[in-house]
Amino acid sequence: MTPVNERVLRAARRVFAANGYKATSMLAVAEQAGIAVGGLYKYYPSKLELFQAVYTEENKSSKERIASRIDWSYPRSAIGDYLQASIRAIKRNKILAEWYSDVPGEMIRQVYAEDLKKSSKQGCDMLGDFFAERIVSWRNSGQLRQGVTDRLIGELFVAVFLMNESPDITPRTTQFAIDALLDAIIIDK
Repeated sequence: MTPVNERVLRAARRVFAANGYKATSMLAVAEQAGIAVGGLYKYYPSKLELFQAVYTEENKSSKERIASRIDWSYPRSAIGDYLQASIRAIKRNKILAEWYSDVPGEMIRQVYAEDLKKSSKQGCDMLGDFFAERIVSWRNSGQLRQGVTDRLIGELFVAVFLMNESPDITPRTTQFAIDALLDAIIIDK
């Protein structure tokens, strides 16, 4: 990645984080980056493509921060803690919160869905390498129930995130569902 591209992504992150997707213009990002708007379009032909690049990096760094704070020794508490921390991160971060929007959320969810389709054979990139490694470890040690795939875990994450966003479902019900899901996938030893 060129220094200018890195500067563009840092600037775009600041502007998207402050304003959200809809209220951000390519002109505002170009000004923040200190380049002409035409130069910005050279790197990213559309605001949607620029946002996807920013979202991907923001999501990755958020997952890494969350993962570094979790005790991964016990799958039940680790997955529950990871889900709850992810929900909090999405609520606090305008970039991550775009997951629930029509645009660009639809595009983000489509990328995630495509990754889940691949995950039955290759692991789920959207869960992150750190998580995939732990899933393999838990599976090998017999702590996951038979048939619990990376794809299933990824789909359960999506279900919890969508449930959490619904105004008709209380946080208590979301927590109950998380606990039930954990019972269904974890073998306590």
